[in-house]
Amino acid sequence: MGGRPTVTAFETHLTSAQLRDLLTSFWNGVLEIESTPHRHVFTMPASFPDGWQVVLELTQVAPGKFRLSDRGKTLSWLAGEGLNTATDATARHIERLCAEHFMQREQGVLFRWLDAPLDATDIQVFAEGLVATSRLDILNEHRPTEESVADIVVQQILKDAGLVPKRRHKLFITEARPIAVDYYVEPGHPTAIQILRTKTDLSGTMEKWRFRWRELRKRYTGLAPIMLYDRNLHNMEPYGLHIGQSECTLLCGYDEEARIHEALRPVA
Repeated sequence: MGGRPTVTAFETHLTSAQLRDLLTSFWNGVLEIESTPHRHVFTMPASFPDGWQVVLELTQVAPGKFRLSDRGKTLSWLAGEGLNTATDATARHIERLCAEHFMQREQGVLFRWLDAPLDATDIQVFAEGLVATSRLDILNEHRPTEESVADIVVQQILKDAGLVPKRRHKLFITEARPIAVDYYVEPGHPTAIQILRTKTDLSGTMEKWRFRWRELRKRYTGLAPIMLYDRNLHNMEPYGLHIGQSECTLLCGYDEEARIHEALRPVA
């Protein structure tokens, strides 16, 4: 028979119990935990600006004493976005956020000491602090782009090739999830050039770009990703090399000019 479908009680009146079940089912759905006897790595119902879930590490360092850490992911993510976290202005923002969320900073890692019995509120506040810190990437849009040696070399290569690049150009995984690439040109085919700037967690950065390139190629037909790194600074391990070689048109040092010129040639 035709007519309007039956309306459930949930659709006509939402109870507090139903709302609680809805929220806890979401938490259970996104929660993943990997454990060893003294360490737990787990996900939180919070994300960085690029949509990646916040992952925390909880390590028991002594009876009743725990260290909660982001494993250096937050500041390395900002560095990967091109933000210099060592400038006075950015450092002040980070110090303020650390004070507000009871975080400490050491060698690029954000962490907090916790005592037993653990309080879930402390863990949630820490995760919120990481997300707030990651939002400092918006500072990139309100300051001139910092030029590095790699930038100068890449700009000269593009000029020699007769190409005019767009700087910090936004490509979109979805309408709500933009990814800014260092240089974007269209020499007969769309090409995105990204310079690796992080000094820590190189493999983690490559993992994030693997996801980004895959999603962006679905949205931009023929997109050719080029990733460049400093051969004197970065020790590109086999895992990172595998990601770059499988996901990119070219992965090489920024000083390998002949290889970059070849990758930029228009498709015949």
